Amino acid sequence: MIHSYKRVGRLVRSSVSNLGFKQAFSVAVALLISLGAFAQDVVTGKVTDAADGSGIPGVSVAVKGTTRGAQTDANGTYKVNAGSNATLVFSFVGYTSKEVAVGSKSVVNVSLAADNKSLEEVVVVGYGTQKRKEISGTVTSLGSRDFNAGVVTNPLAAAQGKVAGLVITQASGDPNARPTVRLRGTGSLNAGSEPLYVIDGVIGAPIENIAPEDILSMDVLRDASSAAIYGSRGANGVILINTKRGKSGTPTVDYSAYAGSESISQRPELLNGAEFRAAAAKYGQKFDDLGANTDWLDVITQTAISQNHNVGVSGGSENVSYRASVGYLDQTGTLKGSGKERLTGRLNLDAKAIDGKLAMKVNMSASQTNNQFTDNRAVGFAMNMRPTDPVYNADGTYFQIPGTFANFNPLATIESRSNKQRLHDFLFNSSAAYTILDGLVFNVSGTLRTQTADGSFFAKSTPGNLLATVGGNAAGRSLSSITDKQLETTLNYSKKLNDVSTLNVLAGYTYQDVVADGFGASNNNFLTDAFEANNLGAGLGIRTNPSLLGSYKNEYKLVSFLARAQYSLLNKYFATVNVRRDGSTKFGDNNKWGVFPSVSVGWALSEEAFLKGNSTIDNLKLRVSWGQTGNSEGIRPLLSKSFYGASGSYFDGAANDFLPAYSIQSNPNPNLKWEINENIGGGIDFSLLKGKLTGNLDVYTRTTKDLLYTVNVPQEKGYVYPTMLANIGSMKNQGVELSLTYQILENTDWNIATTLAASFNKNEIVSLKNDSFAAPDQVFLSTSLGSFIRGTSAVNFSVLQAGHPVGEFYGAKIAKIENGKYVFQDLNGDGVVDPNAADRTYIGNPNPTFVGGLTTNIRYKAFDLQFQLTSQLGAKIVNTNSLLLGRQDGRLAESGALKSALTSIINDERTIPMDYYVESGDFLRINNASFGYTLPVKGVFKRARIYVAGNNLAVFTKYTGVDPEISQNLAIGSAAPGIDVRETYYKTRAITAGVNLSF
Repeated sequence: MIHSYKRVGRLVRSSVSNLGFKQAFSVAVALLISLGAFAQDVVTGKVTDAADGSGIPGVSVAVKGTTRGAQTDANGTYKVNAGSNATLVFSFVGYTSKEVAVGSKSVVNVSLAADNKSLEEVVVVGYGTQKRKEISGTVTSLGSRDFNAGVVTNPLAAAQGKVAGLVITQASGDPNARPTVRLRGTGSLNAGSEPLYVIDGVIGAPIENIAPEDILSMDVLRDASSAAIYGSRGANGVILINTKRGKSGTPTVDYSAYAGSESISQRPELLNGAEFRAAAAKYGQKFDDLGANTDWLDVITQTAISQNHNVGVSGGSENVSYRASVGYLDQTGTLKGSGKERLTGRLNLDAKAIDGKLAMKVNMSASQTNNQFTDNRAVGFAMNMRPTDPVYNADGTYFQIPGTFANFNPLATIESRSNKQRLHDFLFNSSAAYTILDGLVFNVSGTLRTQTADGSFFAKSTPGNLLATVGGNAAGRSLSSITDKQLETTLNYSKKLNDVSTLNVLAGYTYQDVVADGFGASNNNFLTDAFEANNLGAGLGIRTNPSLLGSYKNEYKLVSFLARAQYSLLNKYFATVNVRRDGSTKFGDNNKWGVFPSVSVGWALSEEAFLKGNSTIDNLKLRVSWGQTGNSEGIRPLLSKSFYGASGSYFDGAANDFLPAYSIQSNPNPNLKWEINENIGGGIDFSLLKGKLTGNLDVYTRTTKDLLYTVNVPQEKGYVYPTMLANIGSMKNQGVELSLTYQILENTDWNIATTLAASFNKNEIVSLKNDSFAAPDQVFLSTSLGSFIRGTSAVNFSVLQAGHPVGEFYGAKIAKIENGKYVFQDLNGDGVVDPNAADRTYIGNPNPTFVGGLTTNIRYKAFDLQFQLTSQLGAKIVNTNSLLLGRQDGRLAESGALKSALTSIINDERTIPMDYYVESGDFLRINNASFGYTLPVKGVFKRARIYVAGNNLAVFTKYTGVDPEISQNLAIGSAAPGIDVRETYYKTRAITAGVNLSF
């Protein structure tokens, strides 16, 4: 400004000398007026905290409608160039933004109030909502903007890595495969371990058939206190999903679409033709060299193209609103013969009547999914085939190696079989809420859900197809359906007792009736392939095998009474008490009813006098909870009863023929009851540095009592059938969960934030017995390492044993490798090495200790970037590929091998469980990334955004197998966690381009 005055002085002197005094005076006055206007361009001031008056550094001060701006210094002061008609916009993370008109002022001081809107957010909980600040249980909420981008066919994949304690394992690239979902560890053996899904209030609705674009929010109830309101359903946590609904105003049309390309992300490194010949020569093994150089994995895989479209229309008036959507997904699998096509439709209606006292909702959804399944055995066959063999013979037929045990042409396996399923899902839900008195609301809801699966299978009578069934070709059809009817009534009373306390009381009754039925028929030895599975009666096989026909029907009912009380005192003490009484026809006559209580309390320390107004701590709340939930989801009806079933045949003299025979198929167990899941824990919710750092920390102990498990029973004690489902033993999960969000930068142009969701969990089987029954001290879990592979159809790598985690690996330990042979340790010291029995020990835990996700969101003006890292630590993996194909043994000339076989020191064919092939499963994955641009729009468009996204972009690991993210599924008798079986459908890497439009 001083320089401006000097310039004025020089101009005045020049004017006096050239124009005369009067003219010079006029010029000087005009210049001074201009200077005054110029001086007004500079505005200074100070930004302070409204609570304590302290200056706030780093506040963004922007001149509205321009690119000019500044930031406050360490004392909260600022200086910015602005015009007399300017408006300044003050914004800072954790505070409510404020706009101030400058006018004629040159000094503008502003105070900003803390933004507590996150604490005032309404979070969906069971049978209602609650303000976040009043929640005393453990609840995590995700909005649709939090979901992962890219090829997402299942909403669960969209939430991977977003919620602490929620472990979503996608071990397969099959578009028809469901991820394994665990919330706070594996909590059951025979019953289900997956969370309960509640979609728009409908319990048990299928999550895989909902389009992610239709989801508004996802709330995860992680502890028993939050989930106990669902009683026997909430043992493994609850995931509440609310779909988007209409709003009053001008109709809005939303359109989203993407096209993507998928390919195998990692694959085993197999010998090519030249390397195979070199290996055979090196180890002195002879084979019939047909001169080919075939990449068998390349033969059966492909680059898969997918597309997804979703259109939503919403609008309404003050009393009636609607949203309707249609979605279409077409996803081809990377393994030939697989794919998924899904068409979804949804209609949500909301209406008010009787002066707003009556609120009605209607939710309707329908989907048709066409699943095409391939034969995963082809993966194992592709690894087993020699690269020197051709795909086809000279006459165009499939090349096969006759007389071998495990060498089948994988392409013939895929192309000679067809396996399809058409899945129809329909859901109708209607609810009405009537306000009887101020604060007293009665709600009634009815649901009808039907699901029908129509399956079709056909295997050709291809010449030379060694996998063809006896009798040549074969075909089958199946039809299964589920009809689920639900009725729920609740009465909710909310009352502000006085100026310092509020009470909310809920009471309800629910009824559910589920009927499942179906039939199946198959046949073989058809005269032609032309009919495929469309004329089963034309085959000859059923004439001699009546077991090719079958049907079933079962039903169970669940009746529940529930109650909840929520109390708030002084806006800083909170308590919630739940109780639910469930009755189920699944359980024995002596235990059809179960009671599931819970209690939780919260204390907002930041509202106490010793912390209120603290410049560092904005919000600090302590939570403690205890609760019990039940589990009945994973077991079939009638297992507590004794029933008869077909069992062979007998010769009937009167009929002069063999007739079906029947025998008892189960023992009655009138004492069969629910698994009880007891969860005790505590947590801290916090917000620091004016909302710059927010998060929560939870610790928990989750104990499953009265485990449902099938035990062997002594027939000498009157049991007719050798096994029975009973309640035995217990299991424990203990862990820590941490969620952190750090707002790195926020101003008009920039917004950078990162969120960590991490969990530590320890699993242990406490007991496998009760007063009457006991499982063996060690229950061996059989796992098929690969079809048609000698000695690997059922290898017992894993055990269940008290004092150890679920599925811990159990086997021999290698002392050394001598002359290519395994030399095992004498673990019991008796001088005799027996690696198949006495000399075995625990050699690895397949359950991860740590699971985490780190998501970073960056916005710069109209550009946005999001990327996510996921990680698992502590889990061990059995590397089946290395065990079977990574060594040079006598079978190398018969089949393919890994490149590591060229340098392997192993020349030993034994495939017993051993620590030599147990590896670390630690990994860090770039799981998801997207880059988008929001276009400036005019006219009919309200918003337009284009983006590119990638899934599974890279993985960093020391694991030498294909991919360290191995299935954590536990299915006693068929699967164990942490076993990297050869026939896994390889994970994929996807690149997509998409658009989001609103108009």
